[in-house]
Amino acid sequence: MTFISRRIEEASWIRFLVSFVFLFAYSYWAFIRPGFWTRANEAAAPLPETLQGFHEGEPTRAFAMLGEATSDYLIFQAVDIPFAFLNALMITAAVALGLKTLKLAATPLRFLLLLPLILFATEIIEDALLFLMAADYIPDTGAPAKAQQVMTNIKGASGMLGSVCALAAIIGAAIASLIRLFRKPA
Repeated sequence: MTFISRRIEEASWIRFLVSFVFLFAYSYWAFIRPGFWTRANEAAAPLPETLQGFHEGEPTRAFAMLGEATSDYLIFQAVDIPFAFLNALMITAAVALGLKTLKLAATPLRFLLLLPLILFATEIIEDALLFLMAADYIPDTGAPAKAQQVMTNIKGASGMLGSVCALAAIIGAAIASLIRLFRKPA
């Protein structure tokens, strides 16, 4: 797979740090400061994209509670796409760096680099479904709601597993880099 090979070849601490800083800054802008997400979340928490599992009556309950915050929620679905991209980029950079630094590029662990792709793809589909349901283009019950919940669950699983792998990869890469730095030449 050329995607995997390229990500590992191009992996570097700079690439990881830049992706981390961009993700952190965007996350603050999109989720922490008062804005689209905070207003929608205050109106209808918990929002459908935050719920793991299959909840009867979701997302209908949340959409009914949004009220005037519906436009904020619709805008947020578009704002969420760059977040998904940056999240996938950071996880990719971290895992690739770990694989490269720990010399694990030829092992089956390289397929962990597929997790961010799954995360990004399911986030896009989930955002589209939520937008269409909240805007009343498609029903917020039945098959569309189940499809959204499936995407949310896959997104959550791939995101959590990807984040844990990214953290482990960065810790491993940091330890390996420090050992190489302080190792006495033979």
